[in-house]
Amino acid sequence: MQYFDYLSDCDLSSLFFKPPEAFFKTTERETLRLAVGGLLYTPAFNRQIARSIINGKIPELTSMAVCLEDSVGDDDRIRCVENTQRQFEQLAAALDNGSLPENRLPLLFVRVKDCAMLEDLAEFFISYSRVITGVILPKAAPDALGRALVLAADIRRRACEPFYVMPILESRELMERDDRTIFLRELREIADESDQILNIRVGATDLCGLYGIRRSVDTPIYSIAVAAGIIADIVRIFAIDDRYTVSGPVWEYFSTFARACALRRSDEIDGLLREVRLDLQNGILGKTCVHPTQLPLVQASYAVPYEQYQDALGILGGDQGTVGVLASVRQNKMNELKPHTLWARKLLQRAHVYGVYQENTNAAGFLRAVYGGEFKA
Repeated sequence: MQYFDYLSDCDLSSLFFKPPEAFFKTTERETLRLAVGGLLYTPAFNRQIARSIINGKIPELTSMAVCLEDSVGDDDRIRCVENTQRQFEQLAAALDNGSLPENRLPLLFVRVKDCAMLEDLAEFFISYSRVITGVILPKAAPDALGRALVLAADIRRRACEPFYVMPILESRELMERDDRTIFLRELREIADESDQILNIRVGATDLCGLYGIRRSVDTPIYSIAVAAGIIADIVRIFAIDDRYTVSGPVWEYFSTFARACALRRSDEIDGLLREVRLDLQNGILGKTCVHPTQLPLVQASYAVPYEQYQDALGILGGDQGTVGVLASVRQNKMNELKPHTLWARKLLQRAHVYGVYQENTNAAGFLRAVYGGEFKA
């Protein structure tokens, strides 16, 4: 996969100073954890999963989660498991017969109900490990995460393919415990024993649901106090020193216009773009998406502005032994070499995956050029 590869060479060169680079499920974890990006969720009863991927119905699609948990009814779960197996069988067959090139296969995850389901489906994951990147573990707690990582390690060993786990932190226990920091540190210690954690994901919808809270279209998650507090704690424990990539919660709202129509400015679009900016400012990279029209908005926001890219290069190129601070490339901000070093390294890693905009382009300019409509900078 490669971000924005649906653009023509002319458009790509006009919009990007440095184009994104390709990645696959076999790419090293340090790059792949950033590449998950906007993760499109689809319920496991969807019978068009394989066909939409093979036919390229969603050009912006780079990662997808097939959900066997909350998005399907308890009485329908067995049928949904069977459908999921059929969809991955079709994808594997398409790879074998050449109708789906390897470079058009998105990162694919299955959101299991619990560890018991992960164990029950282990043989399926092994059989189709060429297609499946990993699993998503909802309501992760220490015991469940430890067990899931043991199972995932066995699947990887037997399949001889990468196989990742993405835990979602969204449990009642996490919200109610007075010693939340101890709980999160226990989870991190378990995660540290494995190299199969790809993202730490935040389940803000479940967390807000415990209090009967549902945010409106004009309310970013950071304005909901109980959710903002837990997000801050998760980032504080897991993202320090860039140990893990923390992915942001779902944006529930989307516009219902047809894909054939150009994106137009709306409360749903403005709200998502605003929240993704806040995600990035709060140390979060990645977003759960519930509609294909959300993907270009998220992805465009992750491409790196030219000025930030040049600042990062300058910071990493400075001699910390003789220089402590530099003026930015545009002479408009202070770049301190020591405190800004990690920021610069992370930015260049992001640039590798999502590219760098031309000097006079940004996410809003990209969206206007590619999709039309009006977008805030």
